[in-house]
Formats: sequence, C-alpha cells, structure tokens
Amino acid sequence: MKTFVLDIFTPYGHYLKTNASFLEVRSDKYLLGILPGHAPLVSSLSISKMVIEMEGHRYLYAIGGGVIKIDKESVTLLLDSIERSDEIDLKRAIEAQKRAKNRLGNIHDESVDEKRAKLALARALNRIRLIDKDID
Repeated sequence: MKTFVLDIFTPYGHYLKTNASFLEVRSDKYLLGILPGHAPLVSSLSISKMVIEMEGHRYLYAIGGGVIKIDKESVTLLLDSIERSDEIDLKRAIEAQKRAKNRLGNIHDESVDEKRAKLALARALNRIRLIDKDID
C-alpha cells in the first residue's frame, strides 16, 4: 500500500510524524481527501474532524484549525490544537461548551470577547460531535 509522510505540529511542538495512506481534513470551503500522490496545495483548515489512516487503522481527531501544506511525497499540518478521539474528555468538553454559551449570552458585557467565545464553542462542539460519532 502506498503511503505519504504526514508531519503534524502544534504551538506546543511536534505532535506526530508517520506514514499515512489517507488523510481527511476540512477547509472553510471544502472537504479534502488526500491520498499518496496528491497535487501540491496549501490551504487553511477549519475547526473540524480529521481522519488519518495508518497501517490499515483509521484514527479520528478533533482539530482546532490550522494550515495544510501538501508536497509531492509529504503532508505537513500546522494545527492550533489536536486531540485524538480517545484523548477527549467528554465532561470537560461539555463544560467548555457551557462556559462558551454563557459568555455568548453576556456579549453586552465589554469584558467578553465574542470572537474568542465563538471559537471556544466551535472547538467544544467539535469534540462532542467526534465522541458521539466514535461511540456509534
């Protein structure tokens, strides 16, 4: 089976380097399915689910947005955050969702950063949806 080198970085450092046979990520405009030999591309990524297939196994991740760079034989991801589905704490994600909704309910308060609260809500919902899909 053909593979490509997948290299993932976050603000906290190097997260993963592996050989992958498939990668699925989402940008603001489209869903990307990447196989070995994909055309070169640079794109921003949305807060979304990411799928990686390695050695015949499929892994689900919640990503907090970022950038993807596809070269002839490798893919590099610079992500704001990443959590594999089995690393997600559902209780913590639900609490984050509640906090973000509470902040958005108080947007008339000058201390509330609406954009930051919306991003926090999107990340929490992404984690919750990923867990729900992973359970099914």
